[in-house]
Amino acid sequence: MNAAAARTAPPRSSPKSIDDDLRAKAKSLLEQFVNQFGGVGVWGAVISTVDGFDVAMASMPEAEGTKLSAMASSISAIGDMAVQEVGTGKYHQCITIEGADGYIFILNISCSAGPMILSIAASKEAMLGKLMYYARQVVEKMTKA
Repeated sequence: MNAAAARTAPPRSSPKSIDDDLRAKAKSLLEQFVNQFGGVGVWGAVISTVDGFDVAMASMPEAEGTKLSAMASSISAIGDMAVQEVGTGKYHQCITIEGADGYIFILNISCSAGPMILSIAASKEAMLGKLMYYARQVVEKMTKA
């Protein structure tokens, strides 16, 4: 990372700076998000800090959510550097990873407690337009939290 990019990077949030009210709001938003799909298409979702610590998760075993948080942190950082290098912005908005059986979506969240990441694991049966619409609502509500 060059010196200019380092100076403009968002502040890092640590698990200690996330209060219980924000964790509860994040958990509630994720549960609402997953429930909107009625068990079809979305395997789970997690909100984490940019340094890879999970804040809240829904419909996902804790071990998987913790691993996804850590991996999403690295992928998100690479996405941010890629958009900066090609001049399409400072930070990525969404990264999509398509696997043989499903998708992972990684979205940036600007939050008063520090930047965060929304990661979603979805099956090929997911209605992607609906998924992204509701995912962006989660991002917007967390931004206002």
